[in-house]
Amino acid sequence: MILKKLFISKVRIRILEKYLLNPPITFHVRGLVRELNEEINAVRRELINLETIGILKSKKDKNKLVYSLVRDCPAIPSLQTLFLKNSKLGLTILSRVQNIEGLDSVVVTENFLTQKHDSPNDIDILFLGNAKIRDIKDAINELERDLDRELKASAMKREDFDFAKKKKDPVIMNLLDQDIILIYGKLNSLL
Repeated sequence: MILKKLFISKVRIRILEKYLLNPPITFHVRGLVRELNEEINAVRRELINLETIGILKSKKDKNKLVYSLVRDCPAIPSLQTLFLKNSKLGLTILSRVQNIEGLDSVVVTENFLTQKHDSPNDIDILFLGNAKIRDIKDAINELERDLDRELKASAMKREDFDFAKKKKDPVIMNLLDQDIILIYGKLNSLL
């Protein structure tokens, strides 16, 4: 796994994965120790390190110090992409979409990670390219079975996506206003 070679601390990787793939969560030190089954000193040290570099922030909640993700940290979208692509969830998505002919890119939204939809325009996953709808529908059905949940998905050809952006389609504008995570393909297909 690339993350183990990139990041030297196993505990830091596990903490980052927990926060990046579950953005709204907060933990106090002992709760995170129980969740990760790691030594308290190692968890405390890595939480302080991640707070020092601006990825996590802490605040007092009654008599506990709780940590949460710094939502406006510029590194968060890149880290989420890196961690999601290397997670079991990301590998499952990749396995279902990588052989779809004509598919340019696949992105997931934060709604996908949080499993919350605040607006009827929220989607979980966007398939972009000239792939056959049947292939995309099969991939979505397989992903829904794999994840044991229903996905709000959209599939568009590149020209339809560009037209929707130009016309400020509410679904596409909502998608572009969010932090999106590129799972497959190249980001320039969205620009």
